[in-house]
Amino acid sequence: MVECQFSKLKAGVRFSYPAQNKMKIYAIRHGLTDLNKKGLINGYTDSILEPEGIEQARMAAPLLPKTIKHIYSSSLGRTKHTAELLNESLNVPITFHDELKEVNFGVLEGTPFLDEFKKKHRSQQYDWRPSGESFDDVKKRVLKILKKIKSENGDREALIVAHGGIVRLMHFLEFGEPLEEVDNASLHSFDLDKILK
Repeated sequence: MVECQFSKLKAGVRFSYPAQNKMKIYAIRHGLTDLNKKGLINGYTDSILEPEGIEQARMAAPLLPKTIKHIYSSSLGRTKHTAELLNESLNVPITFHDELKEVNFGVLEGTPFLDEFKKKHRSQQYDWRPSGESFDDVKKRVLKILKKIKSENGDREALIVAHGGIVRLMHFLEFGEPLEEVDNASLHSFDLDKILK
């Protein structure tokens, strides 16, 4: 079991810092959306930030490490908006990437996020094909963008603005164990070299 230090902050923001990273990469989940609030599956569906989600991003922005040199964001609207709010503090280049989109749940999107779906999603044992994606599909595209981030940044720190499914995948790739909860606007740090080994 990997131990992380957590500190609860205002507006539900939570930061986790695994120790002794080499190329540290940060990942933050987007702020609260209308579908999150209703307990529905977002996936590829483009949903907007709730006022609370905007506040979460604004609260997280000044707390981000100033060592971050680039923001890589999912191309979905909720992450783009979150990234732009965060960048009010960092003022660094932002690029948007389809590879960082949430898991595609196919026909399940917009439906209640039932416990059976959550269990598969959190354990990294999902396969939402033929209308959505499998774990291997998502892993392939995320590793592609992580390799690009590594090649573009060397040892400089970068921030990924993405989704719960992407943060869980990164955690699983580094630590080999599931990550239960990924709160909206929660920040996590990873050793990119370990993920890409």
